[in-house]
Amino acid sequence: MKDKSKDMSHIVKTQRNVIGGENWYGENFKNKIDGLTEAQAFERPVARVHTVAELISHITVWRDSIIGKLKGQPTGLTMESPENWKDNELLMQEGWERLKREFYESAETLISLLEKREDAFLEETYNGNGHDWRGLLEGLIQHDIYHLGQIAITLKLME
Repeated sequence: MKDKSKDMSHIVKTQRNVIGGENWYGENFKNKIDGLTEAQAFERPVARVHTVAELISHITVWRDSIIGKLKGQPTGLTMESPENWKDNELLMQEGWERLKREFYESAETLISLLEKREDAFLEETYNGNGHDWRGLLEGLIQHDIYHLGQIAITLKLME
């Protein structure tokens, strides 16, 4: 008998691996951000390059938007929303430990919500826009990996 949640299990496993597991590309967020100091998190090594803190905040904001959608809450987040890319100075007021904690908590919340769903959910559309959950959740993983790469480059520039 075929596992009813094979695809959802794969999405959950991939999300867990991006955060702190093994990946073919050899990196995860825990490897990259857990040992960073406050100063490193907010350092901008080159003009117009996002700091690690800005990237972590951005990832968390989009993940929180999807969590809201999963909970049936309307979210108005757009590319133009001020919270999409919060200013580094504002993020400094929040502090690195808080940003990191919120990042990891949002990942666990997302995973917890997804673990309760079956594969059929992935084919359902959200917000009446014709887009399905599979595309959104796979896109979120791609988004996270893209920004993980940016974090790696930012850290390399700081060496």
